[in-house]
Amino acid sequence: MTGTIDTGALDRAPADYPALSQLFGGYFHQDWQRDHTSREAALDAFVRDASPETVGAAAIEIDRLLGAGFDDASLEEMLAGGFDCNYVPEADGISAAAWLRTVGDRLRRSAN
Repeated sequence: MTGTIDTGALDRAPADYPALSQLFGGYFHQDWQRDHTSREAALDAFVRDASPETVGAAAIEIDRLLGAGFDDASLEEMLAGGFDCNYVPEADGISAAAWLRTVGDRLRRSAN
């Protein structure tokens, strides 16, 4: 699947990806930069606060999301519209897919 993501997928994102919804909506909300010094600090806070099971589930959900075949524009739309994530990877010169892979790697290391 490539191109524009459908509205139904955005609406279903919290139910389809509950751990990612907790991570992105809870730690990368509109004021995340006030709460955390960096995107890494926000991710560290999630790892510290969430159960190991939730951290592991978030890593699995990232793999599933990346495996769905969405292009970067669709992944950005899913982050913003599906998960209410207010971090924009492109603003730091990285693609949404690259950032998600980095997040997934960090979560996997932490869950073990």
